[in-house]
Amino acid sequence: MRKSVFLSVLVLVLVSNLVDLSKGDLKFCRKEKTYDGACGNDGSLQCALKFLNDFGARAMPQKCVCTPKGTSQQLCNCLVVSRENVLAKPNA
Repeated sequence: MRKSVFLSVLVLVLVSNLVDLSKGDLKFCRKEKTYDGACGNDGSLQCALKFLNDFGARAMPQKCVCTPKGTSQQLCNCLVVSRENVLAKPNA
């Protein structure tokens, strides 16, 4: 009985060390970026996809707004995970 309790506690400690609970408190901030192309009917989706392409899935773009800028550009404004929580992709 004593061995099983000790083994259970040991496994619990090892598993808790593998899980980083600090990642659960993500902070979001607004980010704007200008892209080529028009907003169209699905501008917010286009902006989210372009942010995903530039910053990766860890940026988790949300609540994107597409604003036409000139005749062939769009201003994308999205909530993304703050920079201290996520790094840009190496080629971005």
